[in-house]
Amino acid sequence: MRKQEEELRRFRRGLFSTDPADSGLAAVVPTTVLEQMRAEGKTVPHSFGPVRSVTDRHAVLTIVGDITDQAVLLERPGREGSVLTLSVAAKHKQLGTRQAVDAAEARAWVEAIVGPSWLPHVYSAGNLSTVGGTSAPRQLTTAYFYLFLGADGVPHAEPEHELGVTLSLLTGLG
Repeated sequence: MRKQEEELRRFRRGLFSTDPADSGLAAVVPTTVLEQMRAEGKTVPHSFGPVRSVTDRHAVLTIVGDITDQAVLLERPGREGSVLTLSVAAKHKQLGTRQAVDAAEARAWVEAIVGPSWLPHVYSAGNLSTVGGTSAPRQLTTAYFYLFLGADGVPHAEPEHELGVTLSLLTGLG
């Protein structure tokens, strides 16, 4: 984590800033497009990595995060607050093929991003993205995490939703 401290700081600033210049894409996306996306409750995803895995010497990890209005993600007009979504994906560093993410390592990266005080409020959706064709077994590879924030910026419990996944508190996973 110490090796990635500065990049983690930039990633967190980009995620939690309201300044479009912190999106990391301000140089290539016109300001008017960024402003329109924000007006629609959308954000430009922020990416962190690739960083070397500490549990698999052949893997590199990429973490993608964004903050979306709860009304948009949960399809509940008028709902206040936002949702931080983090995904952690792994690739074989030489072959470039997707592979499963170690759950403990994914959790450690999520904690590094949200901090220990918000970690008890983070929900895991498990591994969702698939790899493999019709003849190959499908492997769930990318781990997804959600943090629900009220309009006041304070984390809160999982609201009613129809996201199609079962969420469980990350701290309850051991």
